Amino acid sequence: MAIDWTYIQENYDWLGHMVEAFVMAVIVALIARVLYRWRDSFVIGLAFAMGHFHGREKRDYEVSVHMPPPHLDGYCMWDWSWDQMTDFWPTALFLMVLLFFVIRRKA
Repeated sequence: MAIDWTYIQENYDWLGHMVEAFVMAVIVALIARVLYRWRDSFVIGLAFAMGHFHGREKRDYEVSVHMPPPHLDGYCMWDWSWDQMTDFWPTALFLMVLLFFVIRRKA
């Protein structure tokens, strides 16, 4: 059975970003655990992953429109392409929900 990677890329790209973000948050949390409690470590990991995805989509937008430095207009997310928006927003919302549950958990 051959996997149709084109179909997966076209229809489930957002899911791949969520898995990537979660794994990244866990790795950063494991690194932060050296200095912080588990709960704080996961907050740091989730915040890092959210920032990473915003930065990556912002960079992709800047490159796609050939934006000259200082790239301040790249923060205008309403100008991003549909693909960039659907990569960033679902991932950000997923991480925010996880962050909500981590923060709400009793210490």
